[in-house]
Amino acid sequence: MRKRVLALFFASLMAMSAVTGCGSGAGQKETTAAAKGSEGGETSAADKGAEGEKVTLTVFDGYAGEDPHGQYIYKYAEEYMAENPNVTIEVQAVSTNDIYTKLSAMAATPDDVPTIFFTSADAVATLHDLGLTADISGLVPEDLKASFANGVVNSCMLGDEMSYFPVAVQPTAVIYRTDRFKEAGLEIPKTWEEFVETAKALTKDTNGDGQMDEWGFDMVGSNNSSGQSRFMAYLWSNGIECVTEDNGTWATDITEDQKFMDAFSRWTNMNVEGIVPTGITEVDYPTAANYFAMGYASMFLTGPNALGVAYANNPDLKGNLGSFKMPGDYPGTMLGTEGYAVSAHATDAEKEAAIDYLRFFVEHDKDMQFWQSSGKIPATAEGQKAEYVSGEDYAGFLQQIADGCRPTVKFAGVSGLKSALGNAYASVFSNEKTNEEAVKTLISDINELLEDYN
Repeated sequence: MRKRVLALFFASLMAMSAVTGCGSGAGQKETTAAAKGSEGGETSAADKGAEGEKVTLTVFDGYAGEDPHGQYIYKYAEEYMAENPNVTIEVQAVSTNDIYTKLSAMAATPDDVPTIFFTSADAVATLHDLGLTADISGLVPEDLKASFANGVVNSCMLGDEMSYFPVAVQPTAVIYRTDRFKEAGLEIPKTWEEFVETAKALTKDTNGDGQMDEWGFDMVGSNNSSGQSRFMAYLWSNGIECVTEDNGTWATDITEDQKFMDAFSRWTNMNVEGIVPTGITEVDYPTAANYFAMGYASMFLTGPNALGVAYANNPDLKGNLGSFKMPGDYPGTMLGTEGYAVSAHATDAEKEAAIDYLRFFVEHDKDMQFWQSSGKIPATAEGQKAEYVSGEDYAGFLQQIADGCRPTVKFAGVSGLKSALGNAYASVFSNEKTNEEAVKTLISDINELLEDYN
Protein backbone atom coordinates (compact mmCIF):
# COMPACT_ATOMS: atom_id res chain seq x y z
CA MET A 1 0.00 0.00 0.00
CA ARG A 2 2.74 2.43 1.00
CA LYS A 3 4.77 1.83 -2.13
CA ARG A 4 1.75 2.44 -4.32
CA VAL A 5 0.92 5.65 -2.44
CA LEU A 6 4.51 6.88 -2.70
CA ALA A 7 4.78 6.10 -6.39
CA LEU A 8 1.52 7.88 -7.12
CA PHE A 9 2.57 10.83 -4.96
CA PHE A 10 5.84 11.32 -6.78
CA ALA A 11 4.34 10.71 -10.18
CA SER A 12 1.89 13.51 -9.49
CA LEU A 13 4.83 15.84 -8.90
CA MET A 14 6.37 15.23 -12.32
CA ALA A 15 4.63 18.30 -13.70
CA MET A 16 6.65 20.36 -11.22
CA SER A 17 9.99 18.90 -12.26
CA ALA A 18 11.21 22.17 -13.76
CA VAL A 19 11.94 23.34 -10.20
CA THR A 20 15.68 23.71 -9.76
CA GLY A 21 17.48 21.59 -7.17
CA CYS A 22 20.27 22.36 -4.76
CA GLY A 23 22.67 23.74 -7.31
CA SER A 24 22.97 26.21 -10.11
CA GLY A 25 20.36 26.61 -12.78
CA ALA A 26 22.44 24.34 -14.95
CA GLY A 27 21.20 21.49 -12.77
CA GLN A 28 17.93 21.49 -14.69
CA LYS A 29 19.48 20.20 -17.88
CA GLU A 30 19.79 16.54 -18.72
CA THR A 31 22.90 15.46 -20.56
CA THR A 32 24.46 12.09 -21.17
CA ALA A 33 28.15 11.29 -21.45
CA ALA A 34 29.57 7.86 -22.25
CA ALA A 35 32.96 6.65 -23.33
CA LYS A 36 34.73 3.33 -23.64
CA GLY A 37 38.33 2.59 -22.89
CA SER A 38 40.56 0.53 -25.17
CA GLU A 39 40.82 -3.22 -24.83
CA GLY A 40 43.53 -4.68 -22.60
CA GLY A 41 45.22 -3.23 -19.54
CA GLU A 42 45.37 -4.54 -15.99
CA THR A 43 42.49 -6.54 -14.56
CA SER A 44 40.61 -4.34 -12.10
CA ALA A 45 38.39 -5.37 -9.23
CA ALA A 46 35.46 -4.72 -11.51
CA ASP A 47 36.98 -7.06 -14.15
CA LYS A 48 37.45 -9.78 -11.58
CA GLY A 49 34.02 -9.37 -10.02
CA ALA A 50 32.31 -9.45 -13.39
CA GLU A 51 34.58 -12.26 -14.65
CA GLY A 52 35.73 -10.00 -17.45
CA GLU A 53 32.27 -9.35 -18.89
CA LYS A 54 31.43 -5.92 -20.18
CA VAL A 55 29.31 -3.84 -17.83
CA THR A 56 27.37 -0.62 -18.45
CA LEU A 57 26.65 1.59 -15.47
CA THR A 58 23.89 4.15 -16.00
CA VAL A 59 23.96 7.06 -13.57
CA PHE A 60 21.31 9.62 -12.54
CA ASP A 61 23.55 12.35 -11.20
CA GLY A 62 22.47 15.41 -9.24
CA TYR A 63 25.99 16.82 -9.29
CA ALA A 64 26.72 16.52 -13.00
CA GLY A 65 24.64 19.50 -14.13
CA GLU A 66 25.90 21.85 -11.44
CA ASP A 67 28.67 24.43 -11.77
CA PRO A 68 31.56 24.51 -11.20
CA HIS A 69 31.96 20.96 -9.85
CA GLY A 70 29.84 19.04 -12.35
CA GLN A 71 32.76 18.82 -14.76
CA TYR A 72 34.54 16.45 -12.39
CA ILE A 73 31.72 13.91 -12.54
CA TYR A 74 32.51 13.41 -16.21
CA LYS A 75 36.25 13.64 -15.64
CA TYR A 76 36.24 10.93 -12.97
CA ALA A 77 34.05 8.67 -15.13
CA GLU A 78 36.40 9.08 -18.09
CA GLU A 79 39.44 8.35 -15.93
CA TYR A 80 37.84 5.25 -14.48
CA MET A 81 36.85 3.92 -17.89
CA ALA A 82 40.39 4.44 -19.15
CA GLU A 83 41.61 2.10 -16.42
CA ASN A 84 38.67 -0.31 -16.70
CA PRO A 85 37.92 -0.88 -20.40
CA ASN A 86 35.23 -3.46 -19.69
CA VAL A 87 33.08 -0.81 -17.94
CA THR A 88 31.05 1.87 -19.70
CA ILE A 89 29.65 4.69 -17.53
CA GLU A 90 26.73 6.70 -18.87
CA VAL A 91 26.07 9.84 -16.84
CA GLN A 92 22.73 11.62 -17.07
CA ALA A 93 22.64 15.01 -15.32
CA VAL A 94 19.32 15.48 -13.53
CA SER A 95 18.59 18.14 -10.90
CA THR A 96 18.34 16.78 -7.38
CA ASN A 97 14.68 17.76 -7.04
CA ASP A 98 13.85 15.91 -10.25
CA ILE A 99 15.79 12.74 -9.49
CA TYR A 100 13.40 11.59 -6.79
CA THR A 101 10.26 12.18 -8.83
CA LYS A 102 11.78 10.35 -11.79
CA LEU A 103 12.99 7.42 -9.73
CA SER A 104 9.70 7.04 -7.93
CA ALA A 105 7.83 7.03 -11.22
CA MET A 106 10.17 4.23 -12.33
CA ALA A 107 9.29 2.02 -9.35
CA ALA A 108 6.70 0.19 -11.43
CA THR A 109 9.19 -0.45 -14.27
CA PRO A 110 12.39 -1.71 -12.61
CA ASP A 111 14.21 -2.20 -15.91
CA ASP A 112 14.22 1.59 -16.33
CA VAL A 113 15.93 2.28 -12.99
CA PRO A 114 19.54 3.49 -13.47
CA THR A 115 22.33 1.39 -11.99
CA ILE A 116 23.55 4.23 -9.78
CA PHE A 117 21.62 7.28 -8.60
CA PHE A 118 22.30 10.29 -6.41
CA THR A 119 20.57 10.34 -3.06
CA SER A 120 20.78 12.07 0.30
CA ALA A 121 19.87 11.41 3.90
CA ASP A 122 16.45 13.03 3.69
CA ALA A 123 15.33 11.03 0.64
CA VAL A 124 16.87 7.58 0.93
CA ALA A 125 14.18 6.17 3.25
CA THR A 126 11.53 6.88 0.62
CA LEU A 127 13.59 5.31 -2.17
CA HIS A 128 14.33 2.31 0.06
CA ASP A 129 10.65 1.87 0.83
CA LEU A 130 9.97 1.79 -2.90
CA GLY A 131 12.40 -1.11 -3.23
CA LEU A 132 14.87 0.84 -5.35
CA THR A 133 18.04 0.73 -3.22
CA ALA A 134 20.34 -2.28 -2.90
CA ASP A 135 21.90 -3.24 0.41
CA ILE A 136 25.59 -2.61 -0.26
CA SER A 137 26.82 -3.69 3.19
CA GLY A 138 28.50 -6.80 1.85
CA LEU A 139 29.80 -5.08 -1.28
CA VAL A 140 31.78 -2.29 0.38
CA PRO A 141 35.12 -3.65 1.66
CA GLU A 142 35.81 -3.22 5.36
CA ASP A 143 38.95 -1.18 4.76
CA LEU A 144 36.90 1.26 2.68
CA LYS A 145 34.22 1.52 5.38
CA ALA A 146 36.97 2.28 7.88
CA SER A 147 38.27 5.14 5.71
CA PHE A 148 35.09 7.19 6.13
CA ALA A 149 34.87 9.85 8.82
CA ASN A 150 33.20 9.20 12.14
CA GLY A 151 29.45 8.67 11.81
CA VAL A 152 29.38 8.60 8.01
CA VAL A 153 28.72 4.88 7.49
CA ASN A 154 26.09 4.87 10.26
CA SER A 155 24.33 7.75 8.51
CA CYS A 156 23.95 5.55 5.42
CA MET A 157 22.33 2.70 7.35
CA LEU A 158 18.63 1.91 7.34
CA GLY A 159 18.29 -0.83 9.90
CA ASP A 160 20.95 -3.41 9.06
CA GLU A 161 21.28 -2.25 5.46
CA MET A 162 23.84 0.16 4.07
CA SER A 163 21.50 1.93 1.71
CA TYR A 164 23.92 4.18 -0.21
CA PHE A 165 27.57 5.00 -0.77
CA PRO A 166 28.79 8.24 0.91
CA VAL A 167 30.62 10.90 -1.08
CA ALA A 168 30.16 14.11 0.91
CA VAL A 169 28.57 15.38 4.11
CA GLN A 170 26.33 18.42 4.09
CA PRO A 171 25.32 19.39 7.62
CA THR A 172 23.21 22.52 7.78
CA ALA A 173 24.68 25.63 9.39
CA VAL A 174 24.60 29.39 8.84
CA ILE A 175 27.21 31.03 6.63
CA TYR A 176 27.60 34.74 7.24
CA ARG A 177 29.52 37.89 6.35
CA THR A 178 32.15 38.25 9.03
CA ASP A 179 33.03 41.75 7.81
CA ARG A 180 29.45 42.98 8.24
CA PHE A 181 29.16 41.40 11.70
CA LYS A 182 32.33 43.17 12.79
CA GLU A 183 31.23 46.49 11.30
CA ALA A 184 27.88 46.32 13.13
CA GLY A 185 29.41 44.98 16.36
CA LEU A 186 27.26 41.84 16.23
CA GLU A 187 27.82 38.54 18.01
CA ILE A 188 26.89 35.06 16.83
CA PRO A 189 23.20 34.43 17.68
CA LYS A 190 22.55 31.41 19.89
CA THR A 191 18.73 31.45 19.80
CA TRP A 192 16.28 32.05 16.98
CA GLU A 193 15.03 35.15 18.76
CA GLU A 194 18.59 36.51 18.69
CA PHE A 195 18.88 35.43 15.06
CA VAL A 196 15.85 37.52 14.09
CA GLU A 197 17.25 40.56 15.89
CA THR A 198 20.61 40.06 14.19
CA ALA A 199 18.90 39.81 10.80
CA LYS A 200 17.06 43.06 11.48
CA ALA A 201 20.34 44.81 12.26
CA LEU A 202 21.79 43.56 8.96
CA THR A 203 18.83 44.57 6.78
CA LYS A 204 19.52 47.89 5.09
CA ASP A 205 18.50 50.39 2.43
CA THR A 206 22.00 51.00 1.08
CA ASN A 207 21.10 53.49 -1.67
CA GLY A 208 18.53 55.57 0.21
CA ASP A 209 15.61 54.93 -2.15
CA GLY A 210 13.30 53.77 0.61
CA GLN A 211 13.54 50.07 -0.35
CA MET A 212 15.59 47.47 1.46
CA ASP A 213 18.24 46.05 -0.85
CA GLU A 214 20.45 44.18 1.63
CA TRP A 215 18.72 41.55 3.74
CA GLY A 216 19.80 39.98 6.99
CA PHE A 217 18.55 36.47 6.29
CA ASP A 218 18.84 34.84 2.89
CA MET A 219 15.82 32.55 3.32
CA VAL A 220 15.01 29.90 0.71
CA GLY A 221 11.25 30.38 0.59
CA SER A 222 10.40 28.29 -2.46
CA ASN A 223 8.03 25.38 -1.98
CA ASN A 224 10.39 22.68 -3.18
CA SER A 225 12.80 20.26 -1.52
CA SER A 226 15.39 22.99 -0.90
CA GLY A 227 12.99 25.25 0.98
CA GLN A 228 11.17 22.40 2.71
CA SER A 229 14.37 20.79 4.01
CA ARG A 230 15.56 24.07 5.52
CA PHE A 231 12.23 24.67 7.22
CA MET A 232 12.23 21.13 8.65
CA ALA A 233 15.78 21.67 9.95
CA TYR A 234 14.61 24.90 11.56
CA LEU A 235 11.76 23.03 13.27
CA TRP A 236 14.17 20.35 14.51
CA SER A 237 16.39 23.03 16.05
CA ASN A 238 13.33 24.24 17.95
CA GLY A 239 12.78 20.80 19.45
CA ILE A 240 10.00 19.78 17.08
CA GLU A 241 10.54 16.24 15.76
CA CYS A 242 7.76 16.44 13.15
CA VAL A 243 7.31 12.64 13.18
CA THR A 244 8.31 10.04 15.76
CA GLU A 245 8.07 6.25 15.89
CA ASP A 246 6.99 4.17 18.86
CA ASN A 247 6.85 0.38 18.43
CA GLY A 248 6.23 0.66 14.72
CA THR A 249 3.61 3.39 14.97
CA TRP A 250 4.29 6.87 13.60
CA ALA A 251 2.99 10.00 15.31
CA THR A 252 3.50 13.74 14.99
CA ASP A 253 4.27 16.44 17.53
CA ILE A 254 3.02 19.14 15.16
CA THR A 255 0.01 20.52 16.97
CA GLU A 256 -1.66 23.85 17.67
CA ASP A 257 0.20 24.18 20.96
CA GLN A 258 2.13 27.34 21.73
CA LYS A 259 5.54 25.79 21.10
CA PHE A 260 4.79 24.92 17.48
CA MET A 261 2.74 28.04 16.78
CA ASP A 262 5.58 30.24 18.03
CA ALA A 263 8.14 28.45 15.87
CA PHE A 264 5.94 28.44 12.76
CA SER A 265 4.96 32.11 13.03
CA ARG A 266 8.54 33.20 13.75
CA TRP A 267 9.56 31.72 10.40
CA THR A 268 6.73 33.23 8.37
CA ASN A 269 6.87 36.58 10.19
CA MET A 270 10.42 37.12 8.95
CA ASN A 271 8.84 37.82 5.58
CA VAL A 272 6.38 40.29 7.11
CA GLU A 273 9.24 42.04 8.91
CA GLY A 274 11.12 42.43 5.63
CA ILE A 275 14.36 40.81 6.77
CA VAL A 276 14.28 38.20 3.98
CA PRO A 277 14.41 38.84 0.21
CA THR A 278 11.31 40.21 -1.48
CA GLY A 279 9.24 37.79 -3.55
CA ILE A 280 10.18 35.08 -1.08
CA THR A 281 8.12 32.31 -2.72
CA GLU A 282 10.30 32.62 -5.82
CA VAL A 283 13.59 32.49 -3.93
CA ASP A 284 14.89 28.97 -4.56
CA TYR A 285 18.35 27.72 -3.70
CA PRO A 286 20.15 28.98 -6.82
CA THR A 287 18.58 32.42 -6.39
CA ALA A 288 19.47 32.58 -2.70
CA ALA A 289 23.02 31.35 -3.36
CA ASN A 290 23.44 34.08 -5.96
CA TYR A 291 22.00 36.73 -3.64
CA PHE A 292 24.54 35.77 -0.99
CA ALA A 293 27.42 35.67 -3.45
CA MET A 294 26.55 39.13 -4.78
CA GLY A 295 26.27 40.65 -1.33
CA TYR A 296 22.50 41.12 -1.17
CA ALA A 297 22.24 39.03 2.01
CA SER A 298 24.38 38.54 5.09
CA MET A 299 23.28 35.19 6.61
CA PHE A 300 22.35 32.02 4.74
CA LEU A 301 21.00 28.77 6.26
CA THR A 302 22.57 26.13 4.05
CA GLY A 303 25.06 23.36 3.51
CA PRO A 304 28.75 24.03 2.86
CA ASN A 305 28.18 23.71 -0.90
CA ALA A 306 26.96 27.33 -0.84
CA LEU A 307 30.52 28.37 -0.02
CA GLY A 308 31.65 26.89 -3.30
CA VAL A 309 28.97 28.86 -5.15
CA ALA A 310 29.87 32.07 -3.31
CA TYR A 311 33.57 31.87 -4.06
CA ALA A 312 33.05 30.84 -7.67
CA ASN A 313 30.81 33.85 -8.29
CA ASN A 314 32.60 36.38 -6.09
CA PRO A 315 36.24 35.54 -5.25
CA ASP A 316 36.43 38.76 -3.22
CA LEU A 317 34.43 37.03 -0.49
CA LYS A 318 37.49 35.00 0.46
CA GLY A 319 38.42 36.00 3.99
CA ASN A 320 35.03 37.62 4.66
CA LEU A 321 32.91 34.53 5.30
CA GLY A 322 32.37 32.45 8.40
CA SER A 323 29.86 29.86 9.55
CA PHE A 324 28.15 29.05 12.83
CA LYS A 325 25.93 26.27 14.12
CA MET A 326 22.20 26.63 13.73
CA PRO A 327 20.61 28.54 16.62
CA GLY A 328 18.43 26.61 19.05
CA ASP A 329 18.84 24.11 21.86
CA TYR A 330 18.44 21.01 19.69
CA PRO A 331 20.42 19.56 16.76
CA GLY A 332 18.78 21.00 13.67
CA THR A 333 20.67 18.95 11.14
CA MET A 334 21.52 15.46 10.10
CA LEU A 335 25.09 14.80 9.06
CA GLY A 336 23.63 15.37 5.62
CA THR A 337 25.52 12.52 4.01
CA GLU A 338 24.94 12.41 0.30
CA GLY A 339 26.23 10.15 -2.41
CA TYR A 340 25.00 7.35 -4.60
CA ALA A 341 22.65 4.41 -4.15
CA VAL A 342 22.95 1.28 -6.26
CA SER A 343 19.81 -0.11 -7.85
CA ALA A 344 18.29 -3.15 -6.19
CA HIS A 345 17.50 -4.34 -9.72
CA ALA A 346 21.11 -4.27 -10.93
CA THR A 347 22.90 -7.51 -11.71
CA ASP A 348 25.63 -8.78 -9.40
CA ALA A 349 28.26 -7.75 -11.95
CA GLU A 350 26.77 -4.24 -12.19
CA LYS A 351 26.65 -3.88 -8.41
CA GLU A 352 30.27 -4.92 -7.99
CA ALA A 353 31.43 -2.65 -10.78
CA ALA A 354 29.37 0.21 -9.29
CA ILE A 355 31.09 -0.09 -5.90
CA ASP A 356 34.49 -0.33 -7.58
CA TYR A 357 33.79 2.88 -9.50
CA LEU A 358 32.49 4.70 -6.40
CA ARG A 359 35.61 3.69 -4.49
CA PHE A 360 37.66 5.16 -7.32
CA PHE A 361 35.54 8.33 -7.13
CA VAL A 362 36.36 9.03 -3.47
CA GLU A 363 39.96 7.81 -3.44
CA HIS A 364 41.79 8.60 -6.65
CA ASP A 365 41.83 12.43 -6.73
CA LYS A 366 44.30 13.56 -4.09
CA ASP A 367 43.63 17.20 -4.97
CA MET A 368 39.93 16.79 -4.03
CA GLN A 369 38.91 18.86 -7.06
CA PHE A 370 35.24 17.87 -6.95
CA TRP A 371 34.88 18.64 -3.25
CA GLN A 372 36.93 21.81 -3.22
CA SER A 373 35.16 23.34 -6.21
CA SER A 374 31.73 22.43 -4.86
CA GLY A 375 32.45 23.54 -1.30
CA LYS A 376 31.26 20.18 0.01
CA ILE A 377 32.93 18.44 2.94
CA PRO A 378 34.44 15.06 1.99
CA ALA A 379 32.98 11.92 3.52
CA THR A 380 36.39 10.38 4.16
CA ALA A 381 38.47 11.04 7.25
CA GLU A 382 41.49 11.89 5.13
CA GLY A 383 39.45 14.26 2.96
CA GLN A 384 38.26 16.18 6.00
CA LYS A 385 41.90 17.08 6.70
CA ALA A 386 42.06 19.08 3.45
CA GLU A 387 43.33 22.64 3.89
CA TYR A 388 40.28 24.25 2.26
CA VAL A 389 38.00 23.14 5.11
CA SER A 390 40.29 24.43 7.87
CA GLY A 391 39.23 28.09 7.90
CA GLU A 392 36.59 30.19 9.64
CA ASP A 393 34.18 29.63 6.74
CA TYR A 394 33.86 25.90 7.56
CA ALA A 395 34.16 26.24 11.34
CA GLY A 396 30.43 26.11 12.06
CA PHE A 397 29.91 23.02 9.92
CA LEU A 398 32.81 21.16 11.50
CA GLN A 399 31.68 22.23 14.98
CA GLN A 400 28.23 20.83 14.26
CA ILE A 401 29.76 17.53 13.15
CA ALA A 402 31.91 17.42 16.29
CA ASP A 403 28.98 18.22 18.59
CA GLY A 404 26.75 15.61 16.98
CA CYS A 405 24.01 15.57 14.39
CA ARG A 406 20.58 14.00 14.18
CA PRO A 407 20.24 10.42 12.95
CA THR A 408 19.21 9.85 9.35
CA VAL A 409 15.46 10.16 8.81
CA LYS A 410 13.90 6.69 8.84
CA PHE A 411 10.35 7.77 7.98
CA ALA A 412 9.64 6.55 4.44
CA GLY A 413 6.99 9.23 4.00
CA VAL A 414 9.45 12.08 4.57
CA SER A 415 8.90 13.47 1.08
CA GLY A 416 5.18 13.76 1.76
CA LEU A 417 5.93 15.33 5.14
CA LYS A 418 8.20 17.92 3.53
CA SER A 419 5.56 18.68 0.92
CA ALA A 420 2.98 19.31 3.65
CA LEU A 421 5.40 21.61 5.49
CA GLY A 422 6.15 23.50 2.29
CA ASN A 423 2.49 23.95 1.47
CA ALA A 424 1.94 25.37 4.95
CA TYR A 425 4.59 28.11 4.89
CA ALA A 426 3.95 28.87 1.21
CA SER A 427 0.25 29.47 1.88
CA VAL A 428 1.19 32.12 4.47
CA PHE A 429 3.88 33.73 2.31
CA SER A 430 1.34 34.10 -0.51
CA ASN A 431 -1.29 35.56 1.88
CA GLU A 432 -3.69 32.71 1.14
CA LYS A 433 -3.88 31.71 4.80
CA THR A 434 -3.09 33.02 8.24
CA ASN A 435 -0.58 31.20 10.41
CA GLU A 436 -3.41 29.59 12.35
CA GLU A 437 -5.23 28.44 9.21
CA ALA A 438 -2.04 27.08 7.69
CA VAL A 439 -1.21 25.06 10.80
CA LYS A 440 -4.70 23.54 10.92
CA THR A 441 -4.33 22.38 7.34
CA LEU A 442 -0.81 21.14 8.02
CA ILE A 443 -1.95 19.00 10.95
CA SER A 444 -4.74 17.50 8.85
CA ASP A 445 -2.36 16.74 5.97
CA ILE A 446 0.21 15.08 8.22
CA ASN A 447 -2.38 12.96 10.01
CA GLU A 448 -3.70 11.79 6.66
CA LEU A 449 -0.14 10.97 5.57
CA LEU A 450 0.54 8.99 8.73
CA GLU A 451 -2.51 6.81 8.10
CA ASP A 452 -0.64 5.31 5.15
CA TYR A 453 2.24 4.25 7.42
CA ASN A 454 0.39 2.94 10.47
